[in-house]
Amino acid sequence: MQQRFVLTSLLLAGGQGSRLGGRDKGLMPYAGKPVAAHLSHLLRSLGGELLISCNRNQAIYEPWADRLVSDVEPDFPGPLAGIMAGLQACRSSHLLVLPCDMPRVDLALLQGLLAQAEAAPERPCMVRAGERWQPLLCVIPRALLPQLEAAWQQGQRSPLRWLLAQQARVLDLSADDPRLHNGNSPQDWETR
Repeated sequence: MQQRFVLTSLLLAGGQGSRLGGRDKGLMPYAGKPVAAHLSHLLRSLGGELLISCNRNQAIYEPWADRLVSDVEPDFPGPLAGIMAGLQACRSSHLLVLPCDMPRVDLALLQGLLAQAEAAPERPCMVRAGERWQPLLCVIPRALLPQLEAAWQQGQRSPLRWLLAQQARVLDLSADDPRLHNGNSPQDWETR
């Protein structure tokens, strides 16, 4: 029996910004406003609840989300912790995850990912661009939360390895798809 597909979105903005000298990536300017505001607007167009994973600057992020989530462990344990916090807070059947350092992601890409995920709703789905995986751009069934929590307890910290272990489906994109540009250095943001 196919499960019902109801979506919650999670914007990952909980990192420490080490490649940006400690600056909060979600608050970097993009198209005249913080990238988290831009991406929150995009995610809202999909409907459903919007969560933002952040470990600082909660007062700034709060207006853009329905709810905020934070890592259960201190010291920025990585994006898998943010994904787990999102799944724990998720009240729907599926969680769409989008990292805040991909400001060029558009609605067509997200709709393509969701269509791929809906084709096999019991499995997660993630993006691959050529040979390069993009595990933080994914859809995860909430039913997989126990498996994620168990893997976390066993020391798993890699979103890619965990998703592959769950037999994730793949949305294949071209290696040079500009929508997957990562804003990881100050120069990436200054040119926007």
